[in-house]
Amino acid sequence: MKQVRFVVEYVQDHPSLERLAGMLNRTFVGTDNPVDSVQWELSREDGFIRCQFPLGPGPQDKKNYCLRVGRVLAEYTLSDLEPTLLRSLFHMRFGLKDAVEMDALIAEAVCLLDGEPELEETWVGRGRERRLHKLASRFSLYLEDHERLHLDGFLRFRLSDYRAEVQEAAETAIEERLMEKQYQEFMILLKSMVEWQETRTSAVHVLHSGGHAFRLLDEEMRPLEQDIMDISDSSVKVDADVLDIQEEQEEESRVVSRLLAASPRHLYIHTPEPDSQVIRTIIGIFGDRAALYPDLPAH
Repeated sequence: MKQVRFVVEYVQDHPSLERLAGMLNRTFVGTDNPVDSVQWELSREDGFIRCQFPLGPGPQDKKNYCLRVGRVLAEYTLSDLEPTLLRSLFHMRFGLKDAVEMDALIAEAVCLLDGEPELEETWVGRGRERRLHKLASRFSLYLEDHERLHLDGFLRFRLSDYRAEVQEAAETAIEERLMEKQYQEFMILLKSMVEWQETRTSAVHVLHSGGHAFRLLDEEMRPLEQDIMDISDSSVKVDADVLDIQEEQEEESRVVSRLLAASPRHLYIHTPEPDSQVIRTIIGIFGDRAALYPDLPAH
């Protein structure tokens, strides 16, 4: 009987090799091929997985085997090799050593690779499926013309575009973590500023009708006076770059700066969007001085 043979070489840790062998073994369970006709040999000494399949009379048999094995190798790459690659990038390229921080960054990078949901109820991991399909195709096409595949070498020399994608996700995760750290440090600075500043007005009402629409009123429900709203003092000006505020959010930066300049004893926030970023920022800065109200005041 004609047979097709594959040798998959992977010289990393043995438990990982055993997981791959198990995944390859399970791929033909429940198919038309009897399990005992698919022969597997796992060698812990040389890091090889050798397998052979009986070829039927159909010309598509080898291609079908390659497709199945390619899909398994793609799944293994995403589940095992990708986190290992990310860990190496974070350690070697960015000098990270803390295991907990590295695990968190790996999770963030994988989420970036998987993609952000456009609609939560319809999100099914399209980014991961796209990568899985691309890798499976590359593996299966290679196996159609070669009997031996070295996973490390294949990943390094034939999947440079995939490695570049993973590296970009790692860099983005690092940048976002750095921005978040800067944001938290800046929030602490602003909060301490509020604590030691003398109050300049007894109360301010923040009228937020949604989005970037704000109005600031004093305790008499009148617009804040211009001298109170003057934010030229650099000691209370909010750094828009640190807060990562884009052009369309400059109004939010201006509101925070005006509130810091006004330094109210009490801050009443009227908003239909209590979970919006700017509202959470204001509450984070002013703490117990701030109170939330769902409706706009009648005046």
